[in-house]
Amino acid sequence: MSDSRVGDGSYTITESQINFAGVLAYACTIPGTCVCFLVLVSYAVAAYSPVARRFLDRVSFRLLVYTLIFNVLFGVAYAATPTGPIPGCDVGAFAVNLTLCFSTFFTTCIAINLQLVLVHGINGKRMEMYYVAGTTILSLVLNIPTMALHQFGWNDESATCWYSNADHRIRLQWIIGTQAFWISFAAMIETMCSCIVLLWMYRFYRTTHTMTTAISNCASSQSMSIDQSAATARNDFNFTRFSKSRAISRDPKYRRIILRIALYPVVSLLMNYSTVALDLNMTIRGMNTQLDFDLLVLDLILYGIRTLAYGLLAATDPAFISAIRKMRGIEEQKAMNPESIPSIHFAEGGSDATTSTLLEENKYPVHLELGSISRSNSTQYKLASEDGTQRTEESRTVEVRVTERKYSSGFGSEEEMRDFGRQL
Repeated sequence: MSDSRVGDGSYTITESQINFAGVLAYACTIPGTCVCFLVLVSYAVAAYSPVARRFLDRVSFRLLVYTLIFNVLFGVAYAATPTGPIPGCDVGAFAVNLTLCFSTFFTTCIAINLQLVLVHGINGKRMEMYYVAGTTILSLVLNIPTMALHQFGWNDESATCWYSNADHRIRLQWIIGTQAFWISFAAMIETMCSCIVLLWMYRFYRTTHTMTTAISNCASSQSMSIDQSAATARNDFNFTRFSKSRAISRDPKYRRIILRIALYPVVSLLMNYSTVALDLNMTIRGMNTQLDFDLLVLDLILYGIRTLAYGLLAATDPAFISAIRKMRGIEEQKAMNPESIPSIHFAEGGSDATTSTLLEENKYPVHLELGSISRSNSTQYKLASEDGTQRTEESRTVEVRVTERKYSSGFGSEEEMRDFGRQL
């Protein structure tokens, strides 16, 4: 390799500058790789503890572990890739791109799983095998043919081991078709899923806030007359049926997990879109100015610190922190703010067919449970008959129960709530 590299005949990039960029990228990769490895070791220690293991039994946590494993492999491959046109350059480029795809797609699966479980009520544990299989197949399909067709190697333009086709147009097609498009698409899916979940949580908060305020006002008045037909009553209660996913999103423990999971797409958006844009800029424009070289250095640095960003996020994962606190004997604060009502559970007396029969018989087997309210009482409200007289038969009574619970999740038991949490 010569002592200098000429871009367009008027601008020269010295080999010392290229070596500096390589050393800087190498230095940026080491801290993140070490952090990811240490976090994985900490996860293993926590999982070995029987008292802490249950906190880590989540689909998204396992996907996070897969992401960290491939981030470590990415860091190792990135640091071990040759910095010159020597044997092994193509293998290094293949390893970097393969591990990059795995880590990116597993992070995308975290966001997808969050939306499927919370918003659509799909069992996350059943979907886990599809996340792993889909990520594996897509990553291999994108990279094995590229390697087999000798598209990886020394790139003279960027002075790195990367896509190496001498034809500028063909090289750009390979970059877009096997890396840039898919990385950008994955980041876009992560962002969309996270926005949908956050919007869903906001709308649910608004709904529960409005309903709990209205119910609290009714409970404080200690009297209420309901004069409506059975069909109208059924319609009124239909819109108040909340699923388990809506109830669990109000539990502070799982709410922290949900919000933290939503941070991963933010990092992916910043890292992936930035590196894709810089890669395409270098491929299209070439390296003809000092600015082009500076952008190359920035690109290499971003690739290096992506492992650090994901490692720091993983180190502060709420489930991992809860597991560590349990190992240290520190109990989680279970008491909630007495001014807040974290969840509502609307329990029906059976299936829709059974409910329909009961309504026809003038029976209303409906109760509402409000969790973590500052008072506890039970008030019965009588229904007005069609002739205007008050009837006190038990079958014509709607009971509104305001109860205080440590965990108001809308489940029949705390074990059921934990089982649902494992799907997240």
